Formats: sequence, C-alpha cells, structure tokens
Amino acid sequence: MLMLDNYGASAAGDDTATARADLLKALDMGALWHACASLVTRVLPCHSCSLMFDIDGLHPQQGHHYLTEAQEEAPLPVTSLDVAAPYLIANPKVRWYTFSQIVSQDALAEVRLRAQNPAPGWREFIHFAFWNGKRLEAVLSIRIRAGHNALSERELSFLTDLYPVLDAGLQRVRKLESERVRHRAFEALLYRLPVAAAIVDQHMIPVYISPEASRLCRRWGRHDGDLLPEAVEESLRSRLRSPLDAGADPLALHGGMLTVRHRERPQLSLRLEISAPLQLAGGRRHYIVTMVADGDDEASALALSPRTLTLLQRLSPSERKVAALVARGLRNEAIAQQLCRSRKTVESQISSIYRKLDVESRAQLVRLLN
Repeated sequence: MLMLDNYGASAAGDDTATARADLLKALDMGALWHACASLVTRVLPCHSCSLMFDIDGLHPQQGHHYLTEAQEEAPLPVTSLDVAAPYLIANPKVRWYTFSQIVSQDALAEVRLRAQNPAPGWREFIHFAFWNGKRLEAVLSIRIRAGHNALSERELSFLTDLYPVLDAGLQRVRKLESERVRHRAFEALLYRLPVAAAIVDQHMIPVYISPEASRLCRRWGRHDGDLLPEAVEESLRSRLRSPLDAGADPLALHGGMLTVRHRERPQLSLRLEISAPLQLAGGRRHYIVTMVADGDDEASALALSPRTLTLLQRLSPSERKVAALVARGLRNEAIAQQLCRSRKTVESQISSIYRKLDVESRAQLVRLLN
C-alpha cells in the first residue's frame, strides 16, 4: 500500500531544474501542463499522468494526458473521477490521496476501476486535488508503474514540494485567463464603438488602437495603422516633455486638447483629446487619446456626445456620415451634394437610420443626436 504520510526535505535534482523553472514561469494551461508532466516523469516511476480541470461537480470538462514512451501505443487514460468520487465526497478539501487509500475505505473502488479500464498497466495512482473554497477545480493524476508500490524518501519529498508549486501555478493561470477574457471583452467593446481612440504608453506607443483611429492613422501615412502618425507622436511628446523635466505632469490633474496639422497636407488636421494619465502597471503612465479629423464628416459623427455612442453602433459607417450631417441641420439635397450621392440614396439611408434608431422624424433624430 502506497501512503503519503512520510514527508521529507526538498530534494529536486539538477536534472529537474529546467522543468521546475518552466513550471514556475508558466502563463497558460498548456505551458503549465507541459512543465508539470516533464517534471513528474523525470522524478517518479510514472506510467502516465493526467491533469483534469474545469470540473463541474466531480466531472472534468477538460484534460491533458501524458504517456511514457513505452506506452505510446496504449489508449489514453480515462479522464474521469468516477473511481475517486465517493472518497472525495467523504473527504472534502483533501489535498492528495492514493488509490490504496480509496480502496481502504471503499470496497467497490476496484470494481469501478476495472469497469473503466480492465488492464490499466499500473496498480497505484496518486491524486493531487486543487480546490477553490469548497469547489474542486483541478486534479493531477499520477499513475505509478506496476512493481513500484513504495516511493523513496526523495520521491515523497518531491511530491511534498510539488503540490504547493502546482497549486500556485494553477491559481496564476486561472487569474491570467480571467484577465485575458476581460481584455478580449474590453477590446470587443471598443472595437464596436465608433470612436477614434488609442491607449498609449508614456512613449506614445499604442497598446490598443480602435478601428476608427487606425483608419485615421493610415490616412495620415501610417500604412499599418498600428502606430500614431509621427506629427501626432511629436506633438504629444512636446506637450509632455517640458513640464515633466520640471517634475510635473501637465495632464496629472486633467486632460488636454491639442490640434495637429499634417506636415505635407496642411488641409488635414486632427483634434486630439488627451486623458489624465492612467497608472496601469509598474508606475508607468498611459493615456487615452481621442482623435477627430477636422472637416471629416464621418469624424463629425464620432465627435458627438458620449451618450450617442451606443446609438451610432447600430449604423453603418456610411449611415453615420448621413446622420452626422442631419444632426448639423443639412437637408437631403445638401447631404447628397456633400457626400457625392444621389438624393434617392440619401433618402433611403435616412429611412434606414430612422428604423435602426427607432425614430419617426428628422426632428426626433436631431434631438437624439444632439
């Protein structure tokens, strides 16, 4: 019977240092699993191992598996906690246990195991159970090769050290995955908003740039649209440089407005609104820069009050131009001339705008957008 009540000092050999370092550095579940499997199979007489996670009740929704080279042709282990389920229910929040411990309390455990796998190729397993409060979140299953019913002091010490490291790694990965989901949702929201905006660091390098801002940047000569135009970068740096040298940030208490003209095409200009600095990480400043092109009819739509942004999402870019000109008081014929469209096309688009914004008249539309 393999028991886990003999704890020794840490004894990680030099040959496991790289795998252990990878485990400590892992930032996603795939990297965490690869490092864990590499580490476990270096130290223990491992037949196979599995990491089961996203556990609903006692039913894992996802899992990773590793089979030793000698077992490459064997089928993958069953990703299930059916064998251990009664033991887990009887021992809530247990951190680790063995198949032998389950059998000592549950005579039907052998029957459930053989029903899953009549010839597993191993006689003993060790389970690490990882909890979030009362909820089981993940289980690492390590199956020991037949003939190895007793682990050495070094191997038991390794297991003692491995549990808290892997537990911390799982918590880190879960937190990072949650942050990634929030970041993707944030980007999706910004992507839908019809506003030309960028979040830039203190060197004016964008960490996010909206599609509308990317369009403006391309118009100003940035072909990839992922960087601010050079004239904008220089103007923003100049705005910040002198006061910063004196030890004060001119935007520390409030944002600022700035107008920048294109160097080669002076008819093009951008109105910039710069937010107060955001302290996002490591004390580094970040800023939200909102851009509006002077004389750009579509940008006029984007310059409407923030409360209209969700309304503008319902319109196509072409319809936004028409809606902006209606909001400025232009009649259909003037809108058609300014946008080089037929009056019939403009009338059709206005009807579409009425329908999408749930208004019935021009007056209602003007009130809605102003």
